[in-house]
Amino acid sequence: MLAPKRVGWSSVYLSIRWLKTTVLVLIIMLMLVATLPASAQLNHAERQKITAVMSVINLYLLDQVSSYQLTLGQLESSSVSISSDFEATFDAQAHDIEVCFILQRSGAFNPGNFSFSINGVPQLADNQATLGENCYLLPVNQQLATNTLLFAVNPGTTVRLSRVGIEPAVQTRLGLQRLTRSGWDEQAVRKVLKIFAFGGHASDAQILEWSYMRPRVAITQMLNFNEHNQRLSPMSRGETYTETAHSHGTLRGFFDYIGSSTSNIPIPVEQREYLSIDGYRFDSTFSRMIAMRGLNPFRQRIGFWETNYHLATNLDAGVSRRQMVQYYDEIMQAHEARLPYHEVMGVAAKSAAVAMQYGHRRNQWVQRDGEWVCECNDDFAREIHQLFYGIFGASDPHHEDGTIRETAKMLTDMRVPYIDTFGFDISVSFEQERHHLDDLTILGTTITGSDASAKIDNLMPVSIMHPESLFNLPVTIISDLADDNLNEARRDQIRAAWAALGPNKDFLTFIHIYATSNLFHSPDQFKYLTSFERAFYTANKFNIDNIEAFFSNDYYNGLDGNAGREVDGVLEGDNSNEVFRPLHNVFGGQTSQEASDSAVAFEKNYNRSATPEEWQFRNQLPIECETCDQGLAWQKDWTKIIPPVNGGYSADYVARWLWMHAVGSFDNYTELERAHLLAILGANRLANTTPGEDPEYYWQIGQRYPFFDINFLLCIREDRRENGISNNSLADIMSFQSWNNYCLFNYDGEPNYAEHERQAFELSFSGDELQNSNQDPFPYLRGLMAELAVAPVALTSSDAIQKRRANERVQAAIAFIFATPYVFAEGQ
Repeated sequence: MLAPKRVGWSSVYLSIRWLKTTVLVLIIMLMLVATLPASAQLNHAERQKITAVMSVINLYLLDQVSSYQLTLGQLESSSVSISSDFEATFDAQAHDIEVCFILQRSGAFNPGNFSFSINGVPQLADNQATLGENCYLLPVNQQLATNTLLFAVNPGTTVRLSRVGIEPAVQTRLGLQRLTRSGWDEQAVRKVLKIFAFGGHASDAQILEWSYMRPRVAITQMLNFNEHNQRLSPMSRGETYTETAHSHGTLRGFFDYIGSSTSNIPIPVEQREYLSIDGYRFDSTFSRMIAMRGLNPFRQRIGFWETNYHLATNLDAGVSRRQMVQYYDEIMQAHEARLPYHEVMGVAAKSAAVAMQYGHRRNQWVQRDGEWVCECNDDFAREIHQLFYGIFGASDPHHEDGTIRETAKMLTDMRVPYIDTFGFDISVSFEQERHHLDDLTILGTTITGSDASAKIDNLMPVSIMHPESLFNLPVTIISDLADDNLNEARRDQIRAAWAALGPNKDFLTFIHIYATSNLFHSPDQFKYLTSFERAFYTANKFNIDNIEAFFSNDYYNGLDGNAGREVDGVLEGDNSNEVFRPLHNVFGGQTSQEASDSAVAFEKNYNRSATPEEWQFRNQLPIECETCDQGLAWQKDWTKIIPPVNGGYSADYVARWLWMHAVGSFDNYTELERAHLLAILGANRLANTTPGEDPEYYWQIGQRYPFFDINFLLCIREDRRENGISNNSLADIMSFQSWNNYCLFNYDGEPNYAEHERQAFELSFSGDELQNSNQDPFPYLRGLMAELAVAPVALTSSDAIQKRRANERVQAAIAFIFATPYVFAEGQ
């Protein structure tokens, strides 16, 4: 049997079910009173009515359900509090099944007070049920005619049981085997969000809730094409700028919002024109849209891919900003309407942006010297097949002189009118005067239509079902978005799933099925992140408030500070070009392989995230400002998204939370990463306590060493030992007299660091050495880590200085994580 699925990272929140059921009972009782006669004598039917109502009350209010009868594929919608034995039964099935349920308890839980058995077989040791979601495999040869699940609770213990259900142990859709509840956990949810929503902004509670759902249900909430997705991108606690929760969800709408002088946003009015639809920082506005809470980062993820990779057009190739915005919005509106994917591509093919990009707006069918000729550019006539669908004419010897030439005729008289004081229009005018009106033979099929629009509409369903399209397009979608490591067998699975969608292929259904499949959640899946994906992802993991998304680390004239994670500087530093200016023009932006091979990208990322100089930390990781929030002070508060444990925050807990938040799994969280994070979070400089002296001034003296990694703490210890000091506990090395006087650059008569200090800084070691080696300094470091692990991170301190420093250390810790290789890729 499968070991139970362990879910325990996010805090388990309590429902308000009792309030709902109490209201329900009152309504039932009022209805009962209204239907009974005034006399005290009740007939048999009326007594039956009372009995039925009271059974409902017992069920919902008193939780006196004694057992469940389970049906394959259905979850028990109600939850029940159990303080004694409780049974669930189900009939034998013709295949292996998976049994899952959730246990919750508001207080401490002793596993010895609860036991679970299947058909009389206790589930012990590693199979013992615990709080959270538990799943077990029951093979068909171990099933009985009637199967019994027994939940046994010791006297004095009460637990809540919910979402009990049985499902086939192996499930497929469109030929892809999909995850069952046992494989669908928080790590799986975070993986989907990382790849398909730039990480999103979902709370821990929401991620836990999705992990408790059946995958096919959860994915519909996680990934949809609505302009707003409050589950995926909720407002943070106390958010000031909330309009994006219900408005400005299209690209044009967001441009109008951020560029308006009347919008309630923190960007100074005189600076907004640069971010408007006609402003020179056009690309920066899109970056802000991705990071903005209240919108839908999955919609932006797909919109970015469609317009910068799959169906790429380029602002540097004659496409205007307004045409680009229209192009993006029309494609995403088609996706939102769930049009078949060939119709989505038809929308793109008929756009002004594409007509300007390729030049076929000048194509015309005209008579010259008594003959009808096609004065045509055949660039898009070729790429509508190759780039849109992956049709290269491999098996057609007449592809170039047949299909391509005929397609060029199809694209005639697609005019983009020029409007005085505006420029070229944002829409194509489909005319007939210079259009090739006769039928055309394209891809071996007769294509009819009175103008180019009608012919394109008739060609698209032919293209999507073409053998080369069925072979290439689905692989392009998945390899671009999610997997750089597809072998031919896995490609064939993707092709079969795509083909199984039939002629009217729904793009979102395809993504849903793939994102919840064993194929995506396989150890073989691996995706290098492009500079764009990494920049957008880290911004979403770093930013908490919408003021951070609005500022995106920019400084504005007249303001005393900045806020948010930088995006533009990342893209510029990595030489990846700008959004809507793809590096390879119509062939798309920087590839994931190019990003992974870029030494510049690694170097810039490291310098941005792990530099020791505090001014750079403060610039890249802003924590506060006095007047930047429309004249008001703003201070970052990580407690808005990090839930406390027992009312507080230990360094060990915050380190694990940040790692899961930024990376999405603990697969590469070794003692080495833990040691550095514990040092950054738990090594809190103690202030000068000399009477009459300002502790804050000395705290920041020379802007020196606000953060420490584990090697830095070791350096302080070695310098103290060099000076004959043997007591080197955490409190000792973090005292003002210690951190302010030991392990200093250009001190003790040395032009740099002393030899013993340099050796401490340069000591290289592994997580295994930290954990197991008895050679100095590892026993000392283990003891120091034990102290650091329980050190408080004073995020809720009433001392303003302590609270700010705690938030700064959290900033430094997440910056350290961003400097690791694990934000450059997703996969094992």
